[in-house]
Amino acid sequence: MSKENKNNDTQDQILTKEYEAYKTLQNWVKTVPGTIRQLEEKGDMDQLIKYKKQVKLVLHKLEEIKLELENGK
Repeated sequence: MSKENKNNDTQDQILTKEYEAYKTLQNWVKTVPGTIRQLEEKGDMDQLIKYKKQVKLVLHKLEEIKLELENGK
């Protein structure tokens, strides 16, 4: 296998992993409204604040992965 083919295979593996990470995070984000609602009902404001910060970080990471996937094609 030539060096170029190995590089293409490695690039394809990286894109596959990025896509899988993107889908996992995307599925997690779908659970956010329900979790926020539960935390609000419990009245646990500290947990709610921490969770919202975590959501922001995940959304930022989703954007990064999306750009990587778009640029990698």
